[in-house]
Amino acid sequence: MVKPCDFGGRGPVIHLAHANGFPPGAYRLLAAALTDQYHVVALPARPLWPGSQPESAPAWRPLADDLIAGLDALGLRGIVGVGHSIGGVLTMWAAVRRPDLFRAVVLIDPVILPPTLLFVLRWMRRLGLGKRQPLVRGALRRRRTWPSRQACFDQYRAKPVFARWSDESLWAYVEAATEQSEAGVALAYPPEWEAHIFATTPLDAWRDVPRLRPPLLVIRGAETNTFRAASQARMARLVPQARFVVIQNAGHLVPLERPAATGAAIRNFLASTSNGQADGREAPPDRSPPPRARGARPRAPQARSGDCTEL
Repeated sequence: MVKPCDFGGRGPVIHLAHANGFPPGAYRLLAAALTDQYHVVALPARPLWPGSQPESAPAWRPLADDLIAGLDALGLRGIVGVGHSIGGVLTMWAAVRRPDLFRAVVLIDPVILPPTLLFVLRWMRRLGLGKRQPLVRGALRRRRTWPSRQACFDQYRAKPVFARWSDESLWAYVEAATEQSEAGVALAYPPEWEAHIFATTPLDAWRDVPRLRPPLLVIRGAETNTFRAASQARMARLVPQARFVVIQNAGHLVPLERPAATGAAIRNFLASTSNGQADGREAPPDRSPPPRARGARPRAPQARSGDCTEL
């Protein structure tokens, strides 16, 4: 286990569980949207621990054990658990096993897949084809080194997957996702771990959904291909007290594409759970910086608020 990432802030503690391939620092803009009222921290998941090997976690549930152990080590109780993608699933499992840890839970586009897709994944694994999934193969082919962070940024800026990201959000990701190396900079999140996480996507996550007890908000991007509208409808039936926010012009990476809107949705939800209001199904106005128009080459920002530091 490594030291937690501390985004700062004052007030009740929010723990942010990050997605596969996206270290905690990538969420700097989301944290900055919360730190005026909350203290935001993040435990780096096992793939970011020095020397860790994918074989140490044959499934995702040991990573939920890591989350519980990390919160216990920090002495945290009654916090707000926010999790994106795999981080949403791990936060859900931690809340089911240890409800004393959380006073509220926010799942951001969690990897809780529709039954039809789970059926396909189950058969692929039975046929020994699990590692042939496009996400698995794509992770293993990922470029690993660049001569500089600027070169990494420039490559990513041209990719369609980052088209909705502001320059500031993309820089936060580049700085969090790379570390110094002999070649210049290299990925800090090993592609072997990333591929392993994709290859071991749980098929039984729905089993635990009805067992969630803390107040629950689920946020998804309107254009996501992960937590889809059918999954939202099913979760609404299983957890009638849950609230849902759909953020437009965003996909699975909604907290990185629309950090201000995501942060506002979380704040609205937490305010309403404190005063008993039932509002929370519509997304608040999106004040995230727009993606950069083509033109001058952007440079890394020199001074920022809400940076991730070790506790």
